[in-house]
Amino acid sequence: MQDIWWHIHSLMPMRDAARAACVSRTFMRSWRRHTSLTFSRKTLGVDDNVCEMDGKARDLTGKVDKIWIQHPGIGVKEVKIKFFDYKTRAYYLDRWLQIAVTPGIEELTVIPSVSKQKFNFPCSLLSEGGGNSIRCLNLYRCVFCPTVRLGLRSLTQLELFDVRITGNELACLLDNSVALQQLALMYCTKIIRLKIPSLLQRLITLEVSNCKRLQAIEIEAQCLSNFRFTSDHLVQLSFGEALQLKTLVMQCRGALCYARANIPSSLPNLETLSVYSHYEMVSTPMIGSKFPFLKHLTVVLAASPSL
Repeated sequence: MQDIWWHIHSLMPMRDAARAACVSRTFMRSWRRHTSLTFSRKTLGVDDNVCEMDGKARDLTGKVDKIWIQHPGIGVKEVKIKFFDYKTRAYYLDRWLQIAVTPGIEELTVIPSVSKQKFNFPCSLLSEGGGNSIRCLNLYRCVFCPTVRLGLRSLTQLELFDVRITGNELACLLDNSVALQQLALMYCTKIIRLKIPSLLQRLITLEVSNCKRLQAIEIEAQCLSNFRFTSDHLVQLSFGEALQLKTLVMQCRGALCYARANIPSSLPNLETLSVYSHYEMVSTPMIGSKFPFLKHLTVVLAASPSL
């Protein structure tokens, strides 16, 4: 019977499972085996419109601490922390991550609230065995500065949004992520040169969006099949000789001229090409014959405000 309760609790949303834990000791034991924990205003019962100075907002930290006391993190597979108010001291978030990142965790999402001082993610947690089982890592609006190889051998999905990380630090992160299949970099403004190494033999999807200081992208991952690039400026793109890219989406100024001049020779296996260009004056392109396998072509030109 106890195994049945454990299974039922594992299927319930976190908030409902926590409430059920108040009914009896049996339910409490089941709650402590809940494998998915999400900490957000919604799951903690605080309205998004509540002012930061309101007592309910200030009580978020205490609620999370109580949950961890009742559920010590043993057996947790998925942890999502979707708030970090200026009232919440950084060491609390450090403490929650110390509990959460243990052998066996598979998905970790950290989304702090917008603040002047970004949260420094404790990279050491991922280099001491805790990161070996992580398959999905999503970091938002924080500082991430790995200086040693991290134990992310099982990582298949990585998403960094508004994360302060340099190209060298990202290379350090990717060095041991040989299982990576999906990589998304958005608003990572410290990256100047991005290199996707050939050791990422399983990488299928790459998205690079609005990294304002980015100047060059070098892709050597030969199995990459989908690449989406969005920016307000064109960067130097370099593709490996044996790259089997099938889908390319480019959205930036000068994208169309670049695609006409460079893409046919560097990406002969391309099947889907979508080009969104800003303020570019060109004649109607005749590029169909240059792509022997092209099946879908989309070209969108954004007019200059003066036209």
